[in-house]
Amino acid sequence: MISGVTKQIGGGSRTFRMTTRAMMAIEDIYGKGIVDVMRDLEDGFRIGDLVKIVAECADDGKGVDLDAAAELVDGLGVEGAGELLGEVAEAAFPESKNGGAGKNAKRAARSK
Repeated sequence: MISGVTKQIGGGSRTFRMTTRAMMAIEDIYGKGIVDVMRDLEDGFRIGDLVKIVAECADDGKGVDLDAAAELVDGLGVEGAGELLGEVAEAAFPESKNGGAGKNAKRAARSK
C-alpha cells in the first residue's frame, strides 16, 4: 500500500495519499504522466495547480472537491501545502529520492 501523510488542519487530522486513483486523475487533468507533472511543479506552480493536486490526494487518496481542497490549502498555507505535496510524492515513490525507481517511474509514465 502507498504510504500516506497525515497533517493536523483546523483541529482535525487529515491524511493525504497519492493513490493510483489520484495519480490517474492528476494525469488526466494535465494530459501527461505523473513524473512529468511532479517535475513541472518543481519549476513553479500556480495556486490552482496546488489545489487540484491536493484535491486528488486528500481524504486518504479518495479525493475531495476543489472547494474542500481550497479550504485545506488555506489551513496549511501555500508553503505548507507545497511541502505536503513533496511529502506525499516521497511517500508514493520512496525509491526515487534514492535514485532507484526514478528511471522506472519515468518509463512507466511514458508508456501511456
